Order: sequence, then structure tokens, then C-alpha cells
Amino acid sequence: MLDLKGNRVLVTGGAGFVGSHIVDALVACGADVVVYDNFTRGKRENLESALSTGKVEVIEGDIRDTAKLDKAMEGVDYVFHEAALWLLECEQNPRLAIDVNIIGTFNVLEAAAKHKVKKVIAASSSSVYGDGLYFPTDENHPFNNYLFYGATKIADEQLLKAFYKQHGLNYIALRYLNVYGPRMDYRSAYTMVIISFLKRIEAGEPPIIYGDGSATLDLVYVEDVARANLLALTSPLTDEVFNVASGKETTLNELVELLLKLTNCNLKPVYQPRDSKLVTRRYGCPKKAKEKLGFEAKVSLEEGLKRVIEWWNSLRDKVS
Repeated sequence: MLDLKGNRVLVTGGAGFVGSHIVDALVACGADVVVYDNFTRGKRENLESALSTGKVEVIEGDIRDTAKLDKAMEGVDYVFHEAALWLLECEQNPRLAIDVNIIGTFNVLEAAAKHKVKKVIAASSSSVYGDGLYFPTDENHPFNNYLFYGATKIADEQLLKAFYKQHGLNYIALRYLNVYGPRMDYRSAYTMVIISFLKRIEAGEPPIIYGDGSATLDLVYVEDVARANLLALTSPLTDEVFNVASGKETTLNELVELLLKLTNCNLKPVYQPRDSKLVTRRYGCPKKAKEKLGFEAKVSLEEGLKRVIEWWNSLRDKVS
């Protein structure tokens, strides 16, 4: 286990899905954690365990609020930047996407540079690749994005490079593939499919697959993603981007089949037309992260889905 005792670490979006798991990992490493979240998507219950340790301070704030962000950054050693507008909302409100994901990121980096933060670990996305030109998709793949969300993540990566070159602000950007696990946001574009399948299975209704079921995901468990973030933090590398991927391709048909097996259900899926704007294949190359960060996804899809089912069963009444 890493030793981060005596380090003050700020996590934007720290009450959210990935952010709260990063907070848990930081607390386990002895860090003093500042969660900066406006609670639009984040939930205080995601921080219940971390808050019980007394090692976590919560600041309710927006990354567009430069004064509050500047104050929160005082005395901070490291930053994990997870706050962002989610994919579908970016497509529905692109001006807000630019305001939150690009200008908000600029605000975070500006405050971090001002307060001499040692390193920023920032959440990027495989959306920067758009439709893959080859598979598995590695970090050298050109930007082939056509979504507003992906455009904001490309811009964020460029801002990170600019702050590094002009202000010496060290960083690593992590391009997440399809993250899933407990606390997942059931409203988001890709991970929501697991919850939507489970809700219909629970109701005795056939899961709905959009398209013919051949669309693929590279599903990586959230605790593995949190571990990748900490490995990036403690790595001597800077000015780098890495995929955070399982390196395994799963079709929607395979995903449904596994969920039906784990829930002991004999329903058959039904098929409906798929949104043509969404990418039909995700399959990331994990080689660079393994070689340079020592990161490799450990939680199998079957084990991860078992944990998701247990979590969902514990709270489904609250979100149904």
C-alpha cells in the first residue's frame, strides 16, 4: 500500500462514481483528502465510509467558481480532477459542456499552478478516439471524435500540456474506457446499460439491447480505475496519457448473457434500434499502462458484475 501520510490531496468530483472510489483509496493510504464537489451528480452517501475516518473534508463548490476553488487549493499537494459534465448532457447542452468541462478544467489547473501543486491526475476518456480506426486502440490513435463530450476531453488534454509547458505543472491524463461498479451513475451513456438491464430483469421484463448486440465495451472495474489513479500519482512520469482499460472486449449480447446467468434468470433479450451517434466498438490497449505504470486490471467481469448486483440490490428501492 502506498504511504501518503502528511499529503493533502484535493479530488474534484470526489463525491461522484470514480471520484469517491479514489477518495477511499487515498484514505487507505493515509492522505488528508479534500473533496470538492457541487453535488449535481455526486452523492454524500458515496463518501459515508471515507467521512467516518475523519480524514476527509468536504467543500461544496463548483469548478466554475474560481474564488472558492482557489481557496480550496491552498496547501494542497496533489489534485485528482474528476469533475465533469456527463456525456449525454454534453450532447444536449454543448455550451454548458464547454463551460464546465473546458473552462472548469482551466480553472482547476490555474489554481493548481498558482498554489504549486506537485501533480495533477486528470480523468480523460476513450471518447477522444471516436470511432476506432484500429483495435485494440492505443494511446497513439488519432483523435477521431465527433461528440461534444469527446471534444471537451481533447481540449482538457491540451490544457494539461499547456500548463505543463508554461507553468511546470506535472500531470498524467487517464483515458478511461467503460468504467463500471458500485456507485455507478445509472444515467450515463455507457454504464447505464448494466443498470437498465438489471432493472428489467428484476421486473421480470426482457432486457432491451439497442442494435443487434454486437456493439462492444471494454469494461473496467471502478476499484481498478482508482488504483490506476494512485499509480499515476506516485509514478515519476509526467506529461503522459494512458488508457485505463481491461484490454478485453465484451459484446452487449455477452454482457446480457452473463447478467442473466448471475441473476438466475431465463429471460431472452429484445432488440431495438441503436442511437447512431454512439460508438459501436470499444476495445482499449492496456499495454502502455502496464509497462510504464505497472497497472493491470485485476477484477474479472464476472466478479465485478457480482459486486454490482449486490450493490444494486442494496439500494434499488431508492433509485427505482
